[in-house]
Amino acid sequence: MSYGLDEPRTIEELRAWFKENGYEPAKTRFFVGVDVRAPKAFGVYRDELGEFIVYKNKADGTRVIRYQGDDEAFAVHELYDRFQQEILNQQTRWNADNMQSGAPAFDAFDYYERERQRKERGKKLPVIIALVFLSFIITLKFVTRMQTELHKDFGLTKVLAPFFVMMFVMIFSNAWLNGMNVLDYFRSIPKKTKKTLITVSAIYLAIFGLISINVQQNGYYSINNDLYYRAGTDWYHYDDYAHDWKHSYSVPSQLTSSSWRDYNNTESHQGYYDSFEYTSYYEDWKGDQRNYSEGRDYNSSHDHDSWSSNDWNSGYTDWNSDW
Repeated sequence: MSYGLDEPRTIEELRAWFKENGYEPAKTRFFVGVDVRAPKAFGVYRDELGEFIVYKNKADGTRVIRYQGDDEAFAVHELYDRFQQEILNQQTRWNADNMQSGAPAFDAFDYYERERQRKERGKKLPVIIALVFLSFIITLKFVTRMQTELHKDFGLTKVLAPFFVMMFVMIFSNAWLNGMNVLDYFRSIPKKTKKTLITVSAIYLAIFGLISINVQQNGYYSINNDLYYRAGTDWYHYDDYAHDWKHSYSVPSQLTSSSWRDYNNTESHQGYYDSFEYTSYYEDWKGDQRNYSEGRDYNSSHDHDSWSSNDWNSGYTDWNSDW
């Protein structure tokens, strides 16, 4: 059996490959390391006897065992190879459906009217962008300065305040440039557009709010002369005797309490320690952050003229075949 150069060989590697490439199990119906019993599911897992099992649950719930044995690399290859086949199937079916849907009929009047409106908006756009950008920067600087002067951590306020001011200025500037008051302009926005703006705003605030919380908590913590480092949701402990960082699966309760900020320093740690930023743990964590950021950028700029993992439709999969 020959394997690809970058092909996953273990269940953990395969799980990481799915995550890095943006394939969600709930959407693709391919489950790694999980014994799913529901209909319409592919998967690989290790049972209680230590054997690796590759399976497919058909549409009627019937289970077909593709492989059962002690060769993990072979088991992983079977599911990985089937998934590659399914990617081609998804792309082919998606392209066929798009071809059949056709394009809307061309309307010359609507086209030139849209072009005229687009040009008018284009003339006003630089003014709106300038006002919105300045409002965000000024508010952010103001909140940061107040935080420093009052010696308080405003937490989510640092994200929420600039965002809400920016949204208000955006609405106000559009209303002003269109010769309307803010209330009338807001009423003139279609309901669908309002719902979209509210949904996008909620998602934006949730994502950046959570990121803001994590960023505030990442760093060195010293308690009872024990040194810890928090990276995302993981904790690491410095072993003074081995002079090395180790993954810590439990931390003192003080570090997870409301008073965690009191320990966010290294002053009480007596002795020399190696910087966590030079460890492989830190590189792995930063790499995960970069992959997450790149994945968000890719999804937000996805061109619907080409297929992506966002277009996965498990209805395209042949659930009645044995494999």
